[in-house]
Amino acid sequence: MPRNVVDQEQINATAAKLNNAVNSTLVPELKRLQDEVDALLGDGLVLSQTSPKLRDSYANFNTSVTQAVNNITEFAKQFQQIGDSVMNLDSQIAGGIPS
Repeated sequence: MPRNVVDQEQINATAAKLNNAVNSTLVPELKRLQDEVDALLGDGLVLSQTSPKLRDSYANFNTSVTQAVNNITEFAKQFQQIGDSVMNLDSQIAGGIPS
């Protein structure tokens, strides 16, 4: 028979790590890389027709990746909501059992 475990502390710790990775590491690094590409295409790889297209293409790519990375926080929210829902259900069931 399957076993169900809901460790609220582990859920919260994992959610915090996910949120922290997005906000403190991943999104700032993507921004830094965008700045690096902009600098390169402005100073170190300047081609009159190609550089603007590369800049736009990378900016679009970076935007897509950043949006995908930001969705990691939605998983963190889901994990916490599932944990909260299960714990609330457990309390409701326990409350309905006569002493």
